[in-house]
Amino acid sequence: MSDGTSRIEVKIFGSDYVIAGDPLPEHILEITSFVDSKMKELAGIFPSLSVQKLAVLAAVNIADELFQMRSGKSGEVNSQMEEKTKKLIAMLEEGLIGDIY
Repeated sequence: MSDGTSRIEVKIFGSDYVIAGDPLPEHILEITSFVDSKMKELAGIFPSLSVQKLAVLAAVNIADELFQMRSGKSGEVNSQMEEKTKKLIAMLEEGLIGDIY
C-alpha cells in the first residue's frame, strides 16, 4: 500500500475482521491474538456473558494492564525481578568460585 499501512484479515473470538495499521502484519497478528486470548480467558471465567460484554471486559482488563505499566507498577515488579536475578547470579558466582578454590 502506498500509505505505509497493512491490511490483514484476522479472527477475534470467532468473528472475522480486516485490520489496517502497522506496516508489519506480524505486529497486527500479535495484538489481535492478545485480544482474542483475553476474550477467551474471560469467557472461561464468565461463560454466560454476551460477546459485547466480554469485549468491554477485555478492553477494561487490557486498559488496566496499560495503566499499571504507565504508573510504574510493572516497573516495581521488574525491579524486584532484577534484584532477585542479581542475587541468584551472585550466589551462582560464589558457588562456582568456591569450586575453583
